[in-house]
Amino acid sequence: MRFSAESRPVVIWNLTRRCNLRCAHCYIDASDEMLDELSLEDGIKLIDELSALKIPMLILTGGEPLMSRNFWAYAFHAKERGLRCAISTNGTLITPEVAVLLREAGIRYVGVSLDSSSPEVHDRFRGVQGAHSRAVQGLINARDAGLKTGLRVTLTRENWYDIPALLKLALDLRIPRFCMYHLVPTGRGRGIAERDVTPEQRRSVIRLLMEAAVELSDREIEILTTDSPIDGAYLLEMLKGDPERLERARMLLTNAGGCSAGSKVANISPRGDVHPCQFMPQIVAGNVRERSFRDIWTDNPSQELLLIRDSRKHLKGACGNCSYNDLCGGCRQKAFYYRGDLLDEDPTCMLERVEAIDILDPPGR
Repeated sequence: MRFSAESRPVVIWNLTRRCNLRCAHCYIDASDEMLDELSLEDGIKLIDELSALKIPMLILTGGEPLMSRNFWAYAFHAKERGLRCAISTNGTLITPEVAVLLREAGIRYVGVSLDSSSPEVHDRFRGVQGAHSRAVQGLINARDAGLKTGLRVTLTRENWYDIPALLKLALDLRIPRFCMYHLVPTGRGRGIAERDVTPEQRRSVIRLLMEAAVELSDREIEILTTDSPIDGAYLLEMLKGDPERLERARMLLTNAGGCSAGSKVANISPRGDVHPCQFMPQIVAGNVRERSFRDIWTDNPSQELLLIRDSRKHLKGACGNCSYNDLCGGCRQKAFYYRGDLLDEDPTCMLERVEAIDILDPPGR
């Protein structure tokens, strides 16, 4: 992300809606059907264009990207064009042979989803028995093939207490990245919005991960959180007693700029629709079958895309009045789901606010 910019975003490409699992939170509402995907010719043309734009990273995902009939053609062509690629996968299809092929295709990173240290809990969440053991083995196979790997978890009320065990699992398996995602109510995720964590649970997990990052600073593991720029604001709240670290963290977070939707991140759907991010299907900036990605994203962006890019100046409610507006801004998709307005406040904010009281004119006088 630090190499990303509005004219050269990280591109998340959902190759297919096909998937062998039935995850409760799937933002694309994946199934076992192949519906209106880009042709191989269209996909190759898109890769050529993204390479010419020199985007910093292309993330291939789905559905399950390994179920795309064109996955290997795309991966090897991207390698030929010098395009850095990663995949986001459920891990269940990564056999030792597939892992070697991924390495030969030049895949830089393999992120595997694991939502609990308990096979029973994970399998129930993913909708298929045995998904946990296959995901863990896929992670191991990718690691053993020499690929950089990451264990990813989506935070819910069913697993927030399990984060320490999952982090320990990553350490035990020598996985160099641990990434926690926040639940975004999009796709099937809309149906489980009530299973999102409470502010207290969210704060507890963020505190744990910050302390773990400090404690494990000499270990070869990165700890990341995503899908909620509020994490950065809360990190600064926790660092208020350490001015030196606070100043450095604020500088880094300000440079990062909070939510990257529509600016540093772009999403392309299986049928070629361009979205500000993978969690905003309701905003379609254009389609790469009809216009070039560059024309959609840079040369002639839609009014909705421009609004997302400029949203920080027009935020309402708590987000509009927040002192962390420059480095956070909340999640615009959560504002849209819960408030019906992309510019409204993000009600999942975990910052503890004290309402100001006018002591010169108290109530009842």
